[in-house]
Amino acid sequence: MAVCDFKALQQLTLKEVDASITRYSSQYGPWLSQFDTFFGITRSTATPEERIIDLLNIVRGSGWNMNRQGQCAHIIQGVKGGVILKSQLKEFWKMVDGLPGLSLRDLPGADRTVLKGIEASLDNVRNAISGWHSSAGTVCFLTKVILMFNWGQSPAFDSRIRSVLKIAPYISTVKLVQAFLEIGYWIRNFESNNGILLDEFSTDVMNRACGRSLHPLPLGRSFDMLLFSLT
Repeated sequence: MAVCDFKALQQLTLKEVDASITRYSSQYGPWLSQFDTFFGITRSTATPEERIIDLLNIVRGSGWNMNRQGQCAHIIQGVKGGVILKSQLKEFWKMVDGLPGLSLRDLPGADRTVLKGIEASLDNVRNAISGWHSSAGTVCFLTKVILMFNWGQSPAFDSRIRSVLKIAPYISTVKLVQAFLEIGYWIRNFESNNGILLDEFSTDVMNRACGRSLHPLPLGRSFDMLLFSLT
């Protein structure tokens, strides 16, 4: 049984995608710079402690309402207070950075062994952040805070995205990877029908809309942005 429902995307045109990304980029210009700085620089240059604190501060200050249960503040306090050890953070980022560099469009063609490896890695990541805060292992926190910012192939499975794709608020890691595969197939078809690569197209639209020259968008973020006007 499918995890995602693509009914809302069936008649989506390239012009509508352009308009959606333009609208988002025009409205959230400052946040785009935050994402660009973190994804392009911070995640590869900061210490493990700085990386998690910078990430959570971005989330707290972005208007995403991800601090409603105190996840971000609680984890930051745990890092600064030494409750979450440097060795734990180092191992955590090793797990996150060890996720395969496959794009969403390539996941449907991946070997089953690779997909099982992704599932196992995501389970380990989920277990780690659940130990930092009881609700941090939700699919929303996992994808929106950890995976999209750091892996780049995950859309943010927040209430906005889940409402468009009709995804349940609580899904297993196995179903999460299945959702990635389904999105990958949709992206492949959309790109083939329109003669574009979504990440390149989205980056061009974003830069035109916000008048900047930002890093290329990862594919997960591109898919996330194209859904903006559908909510």
